[in-house]
Amino acid sequence: MSSNSMASFSSFSSPLEHDNERPDMESIRVLVVSINQYIHEFIANVQSWHALKLKCNSRLVIQKQEFFEFSEQSVLSNLYWGIVNIEAAIQAKCPEEKTTKLKNSERMLQVPALLDELEVTAGVPNRFLVCCSYFYLAVVRNLQRDELQVALHFLQAILVFPRLMATEFAPEVCENLFPGCTVPKLQEMGMRRRRRSLDSFRGFDSGEESVSDSMRQLAKRYKHWLMYYQVLQHQEIPQRRISTPDVEAQCFMHEVSSGTESSSSKSFEHGNSSRTHCNKVIQYAKVHPFESAKGCEEAPEAEDYRKALISSHRVPRLQLHTAVLRSNSSIKCIQDMLEETQSDNSSPVDSCSIDFDDQESDFVDNMEVTESLIRKESISEYNPQLEMFDQKLRARCSSSGSDCNTITLLQPPQDSMYRESNEVNITNDFSKILFSSISDLDLSILELRDERHTASSKKNFNDDCCLHWGKDSKAELLKTVEKAISRLCFSEGLMKCDKDYAVEVTTIYKMLNGKAGVKYSMLKDVILEQLVTAISTSKEDTVIRVSVSILTTIISSNKSVLEDVKKKGLRLNELARALNRNVQEAAILIYLINPSPIEMKTLELLPTLVEVVCNSKIYKGKPESFQLTPPAASLMIIEVLVTAFDYATNNTHLAAINSPNVLCGLLDAARNENMEELISLATILVKCMQFDGQCRKKLSEFAPVAPLICLLQSNEKRAMITALEFFHEILRMPRSSAIGLLQQIRKEGGIDVLHTLMHSLQELDPDYQLLAANLLLQLDTLENLAGSKSVFREKPMQVLLKSVASEENSSLQLLSSFILANIGGTFSLTGEPYTVAWLVKKAGLISLCHQNLIKDFDWLDQSLQDAGIDSWCSSIAKSIIAIGKPVFQALRKGLKSKIKRVSQDCLTIVAWLGIEIAKSSNRLKHSASEILLDGVEQFLHPGVELEERLLACLCIYNYASGKGMQKVIHFSEGVRESLRRFSNVTWMAEELHRVADYYLPNKSRISCVHTQILEASHKYSGAVTALIYYKGLLYSGYSDGSIKVWDIKRQLAILVWDIKEHRKAVTCFSLFEPGESLLSGSADKTIRVWQMVHKKLELIEVIATKEPVRKLDTCGQMIFVITQGHRLKVFDSSRTAKDIYKNKNVKCMSVVQGRIYIGCTDSSIQELSIANNHEQEIKARTKTWRMQLKTKSINSIVVYKDCIYSASSLVEGSNIKEWRRQCEPQMSIVPEKGTNVLAMAVVEDFIYLTCSNSSSSSLQIWLRNTQHKVGRISSAGSKITSLLTANDIVLCGTETGLIKGWIPL
Repeated sequence: MSSNSMASFSSFSSPLEHDNERPDMESIRVLVVSINQYIHEFIANVQSWHALKLKCNSRLVIQKQEFFEFSEQSVLSNLYWGIVNIEAAIQAKCPEEKTTKLKNSERMLQVPALLDELEVTAGVPNRFLVCCSYFYLAVVRNLQRDELQVALHFLQAILVFPRLMATEFAPEVCENLFPGCTVPKLQEMGMRRRRRSLDSFRGFDSGEESVSDSMRQLAKRYKHWLMYYQVLQHQEIPQRRISTPDVEAQCFMHEVSSGTESSSSKSFEHGNSSRTHCNKVIQYAKVHPFESAKGCEEAPEAEDYRKALISSHRVPRLQLHTAVLRSNSSIKCIQDMLEETQSDNSSPVDSCSIDFDDQESDFVDNMEVTESLIRKESISEYNPQLEMFDQKLRARCSSSGSDCNTITLLQPPQDSMYRESNEVNITNDFSKILFSSISDLDLSILELRDERHTASSKKNFNDDCCLHWGKDSKAELLKTVEKAISRLCFSEGLMKCDKDYAVEVTTIYKMLNGKAGVKYSMLKDVILEQLVTAISTSKEDTVIRVSVSILTTIISSNKSVLEDVKKKGLRLNELARALNRNVQEAAILIYLINPSPIEMKTLELLPTLVEVVCNSKIYKGKPESFQLTPPAASLMIIEVLVTAFDYATNNTHLAAINSPNVLCGLLDAARNENMEELISLATILVKCMQFDGQCRKKLSEFAPVAPLICLLQSNEKRAMITALEFFHEILRMPRSSAIGLLQQIRKEGGIDVLHTLMHSLQELDPDYQLLAANLLLQLDTLENLAGSKSVFREKPMQVLLKSVASEENSSLQLLSSFILANIGGTFSLTGEPYTVAWLVKKAGLISLCHQNLIKDFDWLDQSLQDAGIDSWCSSIAKSIIAIGKPVFQALRKGLKSKIKRVSQDCLTIVAWLGIEIAKSSNRLKHSASEILLDGVEQFLHPGVELEERLLACLCIYNYASGKGMQKVIHFSEGVRESLRRFSNVTWMAEELHRVADYYLPNKSRISCVHTQILEASHKYSGAVTALIYYKGLLYSGYSDGSIKVWDIKRQLAILVWDIKEHRKAVTCFSLFEPGESLLSGSADKTIRVWQMVHKKLELIEVIATKEPVRKLDTCGQMIFVITQGHRLKVFDSSRTAKDIYKNKNVKCMSVVQGRIYIGCTDSSIQELSIANNHEQEIKARTKTWRMQLKTKSINSIVVYKDCIYSASSLVEGSNIKEWRRQCEPQMSIVPEKGTNVLAMAVVEDFIYLTCSNSSSSSLQIWLRNTQHKVGRISSAGSKITSLLTANDIVLCGTETGLIKGWIPL
């Protein structure tokens, strides 16, 4: 730097030693001139320029790391090319090219300037990047002749990284700006660290931190007062923008895109101090009134620099005299005008009334106006000491030429009167500049009075002014306006404001908003700017809360203000931070800004929003308002978070709000008179019910019906749709509870609800017509339980039946068939359709083993014991049957649908309608059976799901009574054979087969051909040692102790869970009636008890045994266990073990109807009555059992219907009673000589055997009635280790971990 510059800086002293001290205009002028002079000389010094550029570029290399984002490289590139573009602009000869280069450089430098100072980008600390950006932005502004912005950018660079500025970028300036902060010490520390890596910038010792904090505080005050005076000057001078509107728009778009692009560097959350100022630079940059009228001409120093670059090898350093600075017209203008502000002559207030709406005024005239305005700024009270201070200051500034470089910012005397007056004069001076006369604002006093009177009547504020509405009302009102706005500029003022201040400022803004003119726009701009700044930078909750409250009220009354607020740079992360600090009003601002769902998710607002909602009761006692409340805004944001994402993300958010307390808070948050809030509430509740049906019960108890009926009856389509979705979901509850809710809807809505639903059938989209038809039919059935004719029945049935029969729209067909399938039945407490479970119980399904072949049903659910189902089903069936053949014809089409779910639902509809048709006339039964039974037969055959076979059997039983019996007589042979095979599951099948065989005797032809339909493999767990069906899923136990759960869908086996709790082989399974549990026995000497909880398998108990477990069976609360030592033990409900048959070695057992049948190693069969412990021997032991121990041990015993079968070296079977009486079996099978039967399974037609020796890899098939061997099934050379039969399917587990399934055709 030049000696002149050094001299200037050496005499520079800080003007601010107290928080409330205020520098005068001369001090600010010297500050601006000094910083600009330093930047000017820096540009002119080629060596300094290249040295600093080299330092910056050397640190922009991406640090070595495994991964980095492309956006991080983009940030570094923007900084690098921003500096390069400054050089290009300096060397440019064409003014237009220079202007373009500078604008491009500014846009590039703004990208790193917006980074979060606390983060790291590509291994480089962000505060280094931000500091560099602001320093070079100051260079850009210097070349653009914007002296005030140069100073602001320079001070912002110091705020970001004081040590870097003090040691690397501007040590001379910092040493003189902050004389009390021991900058030389920092410089010394910086010299010691020059050879260190970039990581040295990340940490400070305590001394450095203290110095840096002091520098930050002083720089912040400099900047504060510099912006303050900038606002004062801008309010009275017509403004000109630096760039064209198009260019500004591009800058704005560039800011948005760069903020998104560099999300990995957290540019979305940049520092508070940088955000406010950068946003102002990008979008509201204005030419200061002190700027030259010529705009951006080529500066002399730029020409000198360009020449220096060309001949830098010959001229090592370009010396510039500081007179060049004085030759700059803009700086001369600022000096002249600032000097005028120190004049002791004050003009009358009324002498400065200016028509700011005149856009044709000349710039020179405006300069004169500015001079007259600034002359008015003076200290109101006379103080000789202060006057002397001002005279000294003016004397130091009166010299010209190079002498000006020695100007020092003198310290004002620490007079108590001076300090007290400063705080008052801030407001007074601000008021004088803003409103030099009452006519300046051209406000209607009556209008202002009305505004204030309205506000005071609501909030009871400003009573002092209301007392003076007499002759001085204009002055009093204007004084209040001035005072309210000036307080916004200082956080101290906001901290001291009362609760009425927000209403007062809002009223003023609303008044200004109705006025046209530059001065009003600028005043509104000041209000918004200060509010945004307070929210962004303040650390006081009170200041943030007041600012948020004012801004929220302003935006709520005028949505167009929102765009202005966004341009001011109000950031979502700042509002989220305020919300986390319990400034609940921030939720309203976030909602009004309407960020994208991704932005909302990124902010992680949900926990805080939930807390706001849970505290919604505190707003209940407050007066009703049309404005949003924080809970209501939170409610609508939560709606977005639970609906706008993919299934998994939405469910994650729903899990956070799915609790009774939050649900109650949601119900309290929405106000009944606000449509949008009710829509959001209903949408969230629908999602909650779909996520977890457990909340239906609570919602049915506490959710008010009247507001949702209002939604339904509104003229807004979205409201009606949301209400229909809510009622569709909440009515999925046990039938008695649903009837109670329907009665409440009918009571609250009256007959109007039915008419509204009828109207919806014509106006809404087809899928919502179905929902309306569903609700209308149920309400109509409630009114006409006797099934009498109704005007509200035919139309909804037409809508539903049309969709059921239509193949054009699968979604409509699925929804309509689901509605009709369950409208006559019931749902579980969790909202699962339980109509099928209710019907199969009516079909005679009572066996625990058979029940566990069906998925998704809890057979202990209280909804299945609901007494209201039968009467409801009868009532609604009557009303539907009364329509006649169109119902049956539509259902026939549905039964033949290619969509399996549709055909299953139509079978369910036919089944529950059949319960009422069985009571109807023979004519109706005959008509229905002729139309429907042909479509029902397809569900009866082997291979179909058990519940479908049961429903088909129930349909045939109900529809074939009376004249419908002719249909049974003429059943095909295949249907008869299916009924015969199914007779062991339900008595209905057995009776239907007997009737058909009675009227038309037919000898059954048994098909012995078995077709493989299933194969499931898991090769790494060893042999499959046990198989069982539980809750509709196939469980397989393995020799490594694992349990695998398979979902069998037709010929496909899907592995659902792989569980390993046992330490050794799983040897057996058994169903346990208490709690509908599953038992697994293992060689690790434990029995584990499993339960299905919320559709997940959970281990609930471990029972220890003294020996490895071989076999398990249960009866009630008792568990029977055969151990490895052939001991039979029984565990009671207290899990106390007791030995039974101590004198017998037990090999196998079967528990049926309260009796346990035991096969022993001595070939005897024992029977024990569990209720009375009565023992009986069915088969005596073989006399030569010691010699034939291995061949005569009973390895398997099976009870099928009334017969018992035992397997050892041969298979014997007989009716249980006959075997007891005669002590001899009725049949005997010898599989192969010299072999033992290891496992046996018995079904209606066949006996399946697994034998030892060479036959162990195949399954032998024998006819049960004739004892003829009809074939074998090969397991591909692998030994069969487990056997299971279920629903006409035989399943085998092998030694290699393979599971195969076959079915007889």
